[in-house]
Amino acid sequence: MAKKLVVSLLDYGAGNVRSVRNAITSCGYTIVDITDPSQISTADVIIFPGVGSYHSAMEVLQNKGYDAALREYLAADKPYLGICLGMQTLFESSEETNESGHTGTPLPGLGVIPGKVIKFDETQRTVPHIGWNGTIAHQSSPAMKYIHDSGEEVYFVHSYYAPITDENSKWVLTRTTYEGQEYISSVQRGNVCATQFH
Repeated sequence: MAKKLVVSLLDYGAGNVRSVRNAITSCGYTIVDITDPSQISTADVIIFPGVGSYHSAMEVLQNKGYDAALREYLAADKPYLGICLGMQTLFESSEETNESGHTGTPLPGLGVIPGKVIKFDETQRTVPHIGWNGTIAHQSSPAMKYIHDSGEEVYFVHSYYAPITDENSKWVLTRTTYEGQEYISSVQRGNVCATQFH
């Protein structure tokens, strides 16, 4: 009998991840909380559900030494699922600053995917984007089976987005349009998968 994968949860402390925990355990998986960078390299699969500020998330990842370990894990094409900030932090940087007034050069992201996360233009649309929206597939993936096969919409809550560029187009799993602005709504390459939606 094959050993069942253990899910390593990267909770950087900014939000309620109870619903993610419930989903994982209801599928019959055991959860281990990542509390030390050394756990990252030995993880079967990592889920990083991020909510809050990109700057705060990257600051915590750096201060705890998770950023370098995550880069190595992702470069080895090990199973990873990022949700919301768990996707945005895969990019090179973000315009977002934390709510305590950080100014100046933004902290770099994990830099796995080329590109910068930018803010929706508030003069052109309602920000944040909150609500249900559809996705358009760029590649097929078992990760999107229940969304694409049934045409389901997914839920978004975000003010910042990753634009599609020539440099990151091979990563794009799905795209979404919000009030005229097209953006990356999920990414996948190999075993690394992440979604902007929740």
